[in-house]
Amino acid sequence: MTNLNRVAMSLLILLGMPIGLLQANTLDAERALKHLLADVDKMEADFSISAKSSPATHYTTQYGDTLDEILIKHVGKMPIRKDILKRVVVHANPNAFKRSNPNWMFSGRKLKLPDADDIRNLIFTDEAKKKMLQGRNRDDWIRYP
Repeated sequence: MTNLNRVAMSLLILLGMPIGLLQANTLDAERALKHLLADVDKMEADFSISAKSSPATHYTTQYGDTLDEILIKHVGKMPIRKDILKRVVVHANPNAFKRSNPNWMFSGRKLKLPDADDIRNLIFTDEAKKKMLQGRNRDDWIRYP
């Protein structure tokens, strides 16, 4: 991960914290940030190892396949929750699922298996950034005496 990506991720995390919490627990926040960055580094290392050992980036679904089985078989042990991985696969392959439901997967469709960029695209969307920045402009807040 480049230093610019680390700084950007750190800023996004720090902007999402309430001001009082940030001031009161700066040491805890720094420890949590170090832990998060270590997890991100580990995740990227796992992705690079899995990319070297298994060059498959796509999978063609067959009748009877489940998304859980595909993730276990092809993605391996990632430090990411299974429900997030499912959302990433559905988000990256909208035509392979009926109504964007991970339980309703069509057979015979080519699935793009998730990588680090797919996870970032799902988590750090423009909508998420807007929600994170809501309430930051305190000048517009109504104040009572």
